[in-house]
Amino acid sequence: MSRIFKISELSKESGVNLETIRHYEKIGLITPAKRQENGYRVFSEKQLAQLRFVKTCRSIGFSLDEIKQLCRLQENPHNQCQIADTLAQKHLDQITHQIEQLQQVKRFLQQFVGCHANDVEHCQIIRGIKQAN
Repeated sequence: MSRIFKISELSKESGVNLETIRHYEKIGLITPAKRQENGYRVFSEKQLAQLRFVKTCRSIGFSLDEIKQLCRLQENPHNQCQIADTLAQKHLDQITHQIEQLQQVKRFLQQFVGCHANDVEHCQIIRGIKQAN
């Protein structure tokens, strides 16, 4: 018999915040909870697996929209893997671009860090930022 979880138990098992679980349920990232006769919402192992999948996707930076697409793909095991590959490639391209931007910021800041001016008027960091405008 499969386990059922109250939302607090699901949160503990998945490592996902209660409010985040409610939000994911509301926007359709996980299957809605069932209600017991006493009104308590209960979740299944399937929803735990869904949450873990979503959490992993978030940890590698996929957007909620991208995760929705990946979740929908899983609904039919005969869907083309190429769709998931295209999503992953697009995400990888975005990450590569972000890394390039961060490298530019790093190089910019490295020029000015270590300023030993006694006052802001002579601070090379402030001057460098002003000159970049």
